[in-house]
Amino acid sequence: MAAQQIQRLIVEGLLRQALVLRLAQEMANKIDRYEASDLSTRHKVALRLADAMMTMPAAIDFDLRRQLFEQFSRDEVLELTLDVMKWNYQKVAVALGTDDEVSPGLLTDLVFDADGNPRL
Repeated sequence: MAAQQIQRLIVEGLLRQALVLRLAQEMANKIDRYEASDLSTRHKVALRLADAMMTMPAAIDFDLRRQLFEQFSRDEVLELTLDVMKWNYQKVAVALGTDDEVSPGLLTDLVFDADGNPRL
């Protein structure tokens, strides 16, 4: 393969990575300000649930429950709830300083296989 072709492939790969990162950053910005964003009502309601569960569970009031069941089935609400709980189980361990680092002193990528299981 000619050097120019290799360079082109590298540049194309870097551009794809940059696009993915840009799109991820755009989504992160929308999530940070989700109430004022152009996200769907369904997404906003799911984020309201996540916010309430993580910061003030008492905020899960009749109105939020009504919104949830207008947008999601009973099973979907249960799945959302379990997902938020799963992704926040470590809060107590972090607060108490009892969480062990996977790779001491280094950040660890969070990667999942095709079945959604974490790979370290």
